[in-house]
Amino acid sequence: MKRAMVMLALGGFSSLLLNAQFGGILNRAKEKVEGAKQKAKPVSDRAERAIDNFTPWNPQEEQEIGEATAAKMIAMFGALDTPKLVRYVNLVGQAVAQYAPRQVPYRFGILDSDIVGAFALPGGFIFITKTALEGMSDEAQLAGALGHEIVHVSERHLESAIRSKKNSAWAVEEAKSKTLPTPDYLRKKADAFLYDMFNMRLSQDKEDGADERGTLMATQAGYAASGLLEFLRTLSAVSAKPENQRAFGQLLSTHPSFDARISHLTPIVERSAKSGKTLEARFRGTVK
Repeated sequence: MKRAMVMLALGGFSSLLLNAQFGGILNRAKEKVEGAKQKAKPVSDRAERAIDNFTPWNPQEEQEIGEATAAKMIAMFGALDTPKLVRYVNLVGQAVAQYAPRQVPYRFGILDSDIVGAFALPGGFIFITKTALEGMSDEAQLAGALGHEIVHVSERHLESAIRSKKNSAWAVEEAKSKTLPTPDYLRKKADAFLYDMFNMRLSQDKEDGADERGTLMATQAGYAASGLLEFLRTLSAVSAKPENQRAFGQLLSTHPSFDARISHLTPIVERSAKSGKTLEARFRGTVK
């Protein structure tokens, strides 16, 4: 716990700002697309589908796909580049991410969007929207929400769901491709991944697992276990209003109901230690 509480202290913990972390992604992704392994030998459609369905991405592929997809997300929504706020979200995210079962270079950004959501991309790229951030009331809620997305990355939830669904955008794209990879491989993969991310519904057990383990990681970092649960309760109340349906469209269409997630998480939080911090004053001083 001593290490965890040190991670909660803003002083002495450095984190790259959004420009440093994401600023070069567009250029790097473009360069990788332009020079993407053009000497690869052609393979059959059947072989491609087998490769895609049964072989997990290696670390380099995961990073490249993540970078290309992150670049697409930034182009679609725009990234909020308020240095103090971006640094703060990264500090909280890194404090939680140190407890992830699988370690990749986790990086956190804020999308300039009026939808409510958070997104986990391959390779550790995690986004939260400014509207979701504005709907929170303390740092523990942010830690729990980021923990949920960290679990999705760590356990490769969306990747495994895509592989198991043969008619996903990813599988269709693989079936059309004649070489592995083509020069625009990353661009097409990013398009396919984003389509699946916005349209594919993860199973109840994966979402419950991400809620549970994300909460656990937040508590290991010194936060109150109630953070994510309280945020889900807020989302449940706000999303019920007709005027908010558009803002919650992606969450409502691809996630289990807030009430189902709350029911699963409540007894877990009630059994947890009560000594964690919410850090409401620090959150409001930075975000509000």
